[in-house]
This record gives sequence, C-alpha cells and structure tokens, in this order.
Amino acid sequence: MKYGIQRIIMMVIYALGIFMMSWTIFVFLYQYIAAFRSWDGVLTAFGNARILSALWLSFASAVITAICACIFGVPLAYLFATKQFFGKTAIENLTIDVPQTFPPIAEGIIFLLMLGPDSPFHINIAYTFTALVIAKLFVCAPFVIALTTRKFSEIQQSGLDVVAQSLGAQPLQIFYTIYVPMAFKDIMGGTALCWARAMGELGGSLIFAGVIPFKTEIIPTFIQESAASDTVAALTASIMIVTASIISLFFFKILTRSGLWKVLFYRV
Repeated sequence: MKYGIQRIIMMVIYALGIFMMSWTIFVFLYQYIAAFRSWDGVLTAFGNARILSALWLSFASAVITAICACIFGVPLAYLFATKQFFGKTAIENLTIDVPQTFPPIAEGIIFLLMLGPDSPFHINIAYTFTALVIAKLFVCAPFVIALTTRKFSEIQQSGLDVVAQSLGAQPLQIFYTIYVPMAFKDIMGGTALCWARAMGELGGSLIFAGVIPFKTEIIPTFIQESAASDTVAALTASIMIVTASIISLFFFKILTRSGLWKVLFYRV
C-alpha cells in the first residue's frame, strides 16, 4: 500500500515537472506559430529599417556590455575568491545578488538622476548609446561575476595556486596560467548569459537611454513602443532578438564543450 502511494506521488511530481517544461517550451514556440498566421506582414517587417537599426543597437550594446563585464567582472571575481576582508559577504551580495533583483525602472531613474541633465557630477550621458551600455552593465555583469567567483573559489580551495607559488610562480602567472584557463568555461558561460540578458534588458534602458529611433532605440524598447499599435512589427522584433539570444547560447555551449576554446585561448 505504501509503495503504491509513493508511486502515485512520484507520478504527480513527474507530471508537474513535465507540465512546467511543456508550458515553457510552448510559450517560446508560440511566437513562431503566431508568425505563420501573419507571414506576409512578418516578412515585410524583417526589412523595416527601424527594426534593423534597433537590432543592431541591441547587438552592439550587448557585445560591449559583455566585454566590459569580463574586463571588470573577472578581476572582481578573483578578488572575491582569493581575498578575505571586512564586510565581504555584504559587498558580494550588493555586487552580485542585488543588481539581479533590482527593479530595472528604479535603476533607470537612479542613473538618470546621477548621470543625466541634473547630474551632481556635471556628467550628462542620458539618451546616448553610452547610457544603453551603462544601464545594461549594471544588471548583466553579475552573471559573469557570480559564475567566475564560484569557479575561482573552487580552484583556490584545491590549493593549486599554493603549489604554483611554492614553485616560484608569480601572482600574475598564477592568475593567467591557472585561474583563467581552469575557469574559462565558467567565464564564457557567464559571458553568454550576460550577453543574452543584455539583449533583452528594458527598464533601465527605457528610462536612462530613452527611445530615440536610430540612436538609442533597441529591440526591447521598440517592442514596448509598438506592441499596442503594430503587433506584427513587435512580433517580428521579438523573433529576431529571441532567436539571436538562443543561437548565441548554443554557440557558447558548443565552443566550451568542444574544447575549441583551448586552441583560441592558447593562441592568444
């Protein structure tokens, strides 16, 4: 009797999991299903200059965001993983966890007040491409920092750096020849997530960078502006950005799993 009840409970658990999986996949695929219903309009929208400009600005700002996240995030992850200092836990939470849960609209307002027309620092970069990158970097960089910190901590706990140091390796050599190569998959994974998140960032960009066609309008803000008046154009833009994000994630996974990254890394 008990075995029968346990089996039923396990079947319910599996059913719930399968339902969640099916729902997620269906929601993702429905945009393509909807596109077939308006195929002519979607094909026309693919050539829309405003959408193409928004796609390019989304792509370019996301790439720069991901690069900046690596440049600043990897050293910060190394600091978090290898050094102990007062308030470390609180600082890690403020740097990694809080930005990911921070209301994007609030982030945009803060940046607008801090670096906008009324900036106390007399720096006005609101409604510019730079504003796009800054708004995206705040919420997207934590993906790189979090994954890299976790891997760097594992390496530090293994003691490999101590062994290398005992053999005469300098700190920079240890960082470049042990930490970075061993954590490269995690760095790349964090970069891929950072890029994909940056492609879809809306709130901060909407407030701080604005929606200026051919200047600061990205795909998410274009969709937000067009959803009510031109659903076909909004759908086309959605398909573009989602497809681009999926392709990039698959590319990064193939790159890291195939070992090709080792050839690229050691050539550099």
